[in-house]
Amino acid sequence: MKIIVFTDLDGSLLNHDDYSFEGARPSLDRLREARIPLIIVTSKTRSEVERLQDAMRIWEPFIVEDGGGIFFPGNYRCFSFPGECRKDGDFFVLALGVPYDRIRGVFVTLKSRFKITGYGDLSPEEVAWLTGLSTAEARRAKVREFSEPFLLESVEDLPALEGLVKQEGMKIVRGGRFYHLIGAGQDKGAAVRGVRDIYRRNDGGGHIAIGIGDSENDLPLLQTVDIPVLIPHAERGFLDVSLPGLVKARESGCRGWNEAMRRILDELLQTDRI
Repeated sequence: MKIIVFTDLDGSLLNHDDYSFEGARPSLDRLREARIPLIIVTSKTRSEVERLQDAMRIWEPFIVEDGGGIFFPGNYRCFSFPGECRKDGDFFVLALGVPYDRIRGVFVTLKSRFKITGYGDLSPEEVAWLTGLSTAEARRAKVREFSEPFLLESVEDLPALEGLVKQEGMKIVRGGRFYHLIGAGQDKGAAVRGVRDIYRRNDGGGHIAIGIGDSENDLPLLQTVDIPVLIPHAERGFLDVSLPGLVKARESGCRGWNEAMRRILDELLQTDRI
């Protein structure tokens, strides 16, 4: 049986405060040596993920902006791709989300009624200040294709906001730091199913899917995989969720990610499931 690992970044593979993945290096190396695909599933942008993959020495497919787009390297394992995938530079792209121009247009209209501030309203320096990213990283974070992260001054406005965006074919999900305005038909779970389907078409046979996350917007991911893994927030602890076979990491951030991954791989190997 083959394995695929799907992972959130912020608060999971990356520490919430300093964005470090150093504590996860042992399990990252183990996955790479075993040729087990590690699929990043994140609210971050394509530009951000490409840089992180280079730093982690990962060259695998990835999912960006809360399931808005799936990116497969063009020469990936000699895979073939469905007709709805478009070629974009070095990638085959399957777009599941609403284009950013339309999302931003709806957001600007909402700004006239609600106290909300989106990435499109902020300079790179302001994004850096809010997130702890460097200014260069903040510039990459602002290159959106399928979503608008935003701050909401009053959470009491959320139900009214959700009702209005639903009329526009959109929805709001909550991440670790921001709310995100995205297309109604996209989420991390739908994108994971899309990736798994492409693997089935090309690899033949089944696989065990491990999914790792820490926030509300990771729930569709965790509900879609065979082995869901929950990482605790450093301050808030675990998200209140109950799923069959749920594995809970023993630490937050990348160290918890590493420990949980080691434990799962050891168990699968010992039981001859891979």
